[in-house]
Amino acid sequence: MAAVAKIPITDRYVVGLGCRVSVQQGLTSTKVSWSVAHLPEGGSPRPTGGNKEIGVICPRCRRSFSVRVETATRARVKRLVHRTVGWLLVLSLLALVPMLVQLGGRTVEEGDDQAVDNIGLLFTLAAAGVVVGPSLLLSAGIHDGIGKLRLIRADGRKTMWVRGHRLF
Repeated sequence: MAAVAKIPITDRYVVGLGCRVSVQQGLTSTKVSWSVAHLPEGGSPRPTGGNKEIGVICPRCRRSFSVRVETATRARVKRLVHRTVGWLLVLSLLALVPMLVQLGGRTVEEGDDQAVDNIGLLFTLAAAGVVVGPSLLLSAGIHDGIGKLRLIRADGRKTMWVRGHRLF
């Protein structure tokens, strides 16, 4: 988790728009090269109330996109919630794993469905803590309040899927 850099959330934003340059496929991996542009130059002020849809143009392929920018307060609150829930899930493993080991080592009477249900519930909660907890901690570190990249078609409608582009 230390490899992910924490992105500071300030009152100004910069959109990192990546345009796919090439894809090289090997036997076991695929390497994708991106051309990343930071738009607008020098940054722009974040909205003071509510989310704001902004338009950006890819400098490499000249396509038009829209991006949703959150207020600084909302982005900070989302980051704090992700980090708090992530740590709670990871710390819950300190209680769930010993309980799972203790209940898993007991002999179960024939027809005692409650004991099997308890083990299943504890196993599900522990699995969620192992998977979702670190995922939330990682996503909290990279959340910057910029999202929903949409391609703007010639007729003005926005697409849900954007090929060859992503936010950095």
